[in-house]
Amino acid sequence: MIYGDRMTESPWRPAIIVAASEIMLKGGNRPKYMRLLTRNIASAVSGRGAKVYRRQARIIVEPTGGEDSGELAQRVSRIPGVRWVRIGYLIPRDYELLMRIAVEKARELKPSRIAVEVSRADKSYPKTSLEIMRELGERIRSSSGVAVDLESPEIIFWVNVLNDVFLFGWHRIEGVGGLPVGASGRVLALISGGLDSPVAAWLMMKRGCIVDMLHIYALPTPQEALSEKIGELFLKLKETSPSSRLFLAPYHHFMSSTLSAKARLELALFRRFMLRLAEALSLEIGAKAIVTGDSVGQVASQTLESLHAASYGLRLVVLRPLAGYDKEEIIHLSRRLGLYELSIKDYKDCCSIVSRHPIPRPRLEDVEEEWGRLGLDDAVAKTLEEVYVFDGSRLEAWKNISTGRQDISQE
Repeated sequence: MIYGDRMTESPWRPAIIVAASEIMLKGGNRPKYMRLLTRNIASAVSGRGAKVYRRQARIIVEPTGGEDSGELAQRVSRIPGVRWVRIGYLIPRDYELLMRIAVEKARELKPSRIAVEVSRADKSYPKTSLEIMRELGERIRSSSGVAVDLESPEIIFWVNVLNDVFLFGWHRIEGVGGLPVGASGRVLALISGGLDSPVAAWLMMKRGCIVDMLHIYALPTPQEALSEKIGELFLKLKETSPSSRLFLAPYHHFMSSTLSAKARLELALFRRFMLRLAEALSLEIGAKAIVTGDSVGQVASQTLESLHAASYGLRLVVLRPLAGYDKEEIIHLSRRLGLYELSIKDYKDCCSIVSRHPIPRPRLEDVEEEWGRLGLDDAVAKTLEEVYVFDGSRLEAWKNISTGRQDISQE
């Protein structure tokens, strides 16, 4: 695996050409974010024999082991920070060679209508973008009989003139956009056994966050919770955020503390418990915010009153990236991200144990009074002592490795 700024030249060769998304608007942070995105792409294609490096404002992924370029391009397109990916070639800056390769590709693909797009990163090149576009389009038309149609082309042949090579592409795949993971620091996402929370975690990855995850399990041991779909969901999300970790916390301290709780307040109390535990853990690991999968008004625990009662008094901000989504939108995104089939697997999470008929608009005063009466601050502290952490390969007690804050730099 190679990633960096330069590579030695060789004859024209297959390449996946990557354009960054919002990074290009970041001024002085642009070089740092480009390095971070290059590193993330290199990590995502690790083990596939590809070479990853930068060419001016583009990132190049060169397949070297005979792997399928289409599959590799799709994988790269799903990395946060990627605007688009093109399948194409790196061609030495030989204008006639560029013409011949474009004609051969048109004959191979056999489109009925084509267009040509050209941009020049090297403004000193003697031909203008418009001249290259016209000449290349005419050569393809006259040599292969393909019509040039700028309004509704079947294929767009794309050329970018760099200082020392032509980038040539013919198939564009839209990326997910956003910022590269690591650009915005670390957050802690609450992960349940449902559809919403994994999507919320991914959306924060798209905004450049390294997303650690916290799951409160009702099964007897953390090993059993990890062997169920929670472990699978974590590993799927970890493909996007390789530095992510999964924290597993037991439910039994909350359960034993709320045996005498008012039944219809139990869910409100549990929501507050989750957020208090997440905050305590976040302060240990240096996470700057808590993430939940709440969608306003979707269920009783997500009314404005419920959200207020659960998060009131927290020192850390609670991010709710799904707040304005409806269920169908969440399902659509879950399917697109490859999370849906994992998310709908049977799993008994804690929310299915607490009261099935909660108060949809609990009063903050009632929740706080019951919280104090039951001594739930102590339940949070006891639970924190029994948290386990899974990094993708090893599960161990958090208290054995916790050495205080673990602030993460933004690169």
